Amino acid sequence: MIVARTAFAANWLLMRRLVAGALGKSAAGREPPAIGQPRFLSLIARLPLEVAEGLAEAASGFGQTQPEHYLYPPADIHLTVLGLADLPGLEGQVGVAVARHRPFEVEVWGLNVSSDTVFAELHPRGPGLRALRGDLRSAESGEHGSISRWLRRRLAHANVMRFGAPVDPRLLAEVGRLRAMRFGRFEVDEVELVRTDKVLSRAGTRTLGQFRLG
Repeated sequence: MIVARTAFAANWLLMRRLVAGALGKSAAGREPPAIGQPRFLSLIARLPLEVAEGLAEAASGFGQTQPEHYLYPPADIHLTVLGLADLPGLEGQVGVAVARHRPFEVEVWGLNVSSDTVFAELHPRGPGLRALRGDLRSAESGEHGSISRWLRRRLAHANVMRFGAPVDPRLLAEVGRLRAMRFGRFEVDEVELVRTDKVLSRAGTRTLGQFRLG
């Protein structure tokens, strides 16, 4: 958890400057995410509604500052276990791997930013998430570069907003005020294999299987 805390803190110091500066200006032509186009295969864990509603409420003010960005509805807020490649027999492979792992607990900390999103920092307690990801690594998607995949296997987050335009500095300031918030904790005892769009929208998501951790 110490490594994740350090990484998230460093990310905030870097990304708030980039998003507000040159990176934000380069997004002048950015459009809201395409909804209803299921292009991605992912193994996810949905956050419990009470936790997701707390995050959505915290993020609701961002939409008042910049309504052109996309706010995730509570039911769509999730933890991505791993992005997966479209391989033959994938559903069976996932089911076997998941059954080998015990449920694990996740703490939901404050908000942070990436180049594309506002997200909540997720801090798994114990090695459960990382072990599950390691067990599925042979099926991992190659969509992201090697460095990005390395980080994604070690950190966890839940997006609450996806940018659809250059980011107003006022929005970043609002995120900064929620850095120290705590939004509770939850147990992951079930995961879901989905084919989905970029935001896990109801219109763009098809569930291929649900699996209980052993």
